[in-house]
Amino acid sequence: MRNIVIINESHSLLEEQEKILKEKFGTYNFLYVPKDGWSKEDQLRIVSSILEEQGGNIIFVSPVPVLLAYIGFYKGYGKAGLDRGLPYIGIGINLYLFHNDRREKKELPDGRIIQVVSQTGWQLVEIG
Repeated sequence: MRNIVIINESHSLLEEQEKILKEKFGTYNFLYVPKDGWSKEDQLRIVSSILEEQGGNIIFVSPVPVLLAYIGFYKGYGKAGLDRGLPYIGIGINLYLFHNDRREKKELPDGRIIQVVSQTGWQLVEIG
């Protein structure tokens, strides 16, 4: 079964994220989001490509709103493929998101304090 990790090309997985993915899936491939992002049309094209291959696990690391929404839409019942005449119900896509609600305080050189996502405390959440 294919495992696709969708992540911005300027980002990398944290050590804890890599460990979780290896434990859950063993191996995986990356689909890198360009630094400047994808247009809506690009995201819709990628959705079609992923759905045509049928099956597998899609794991989002960087938020890509339109792509995420359409994978979630077609994962379940969605339009049941009626818009393309294809039977999307039961195509076997499992959707996972990395979630971390832990924040750490970080002091910037100018003295401001900001909240950043913690390096630890990550969970892999299955959607649906």
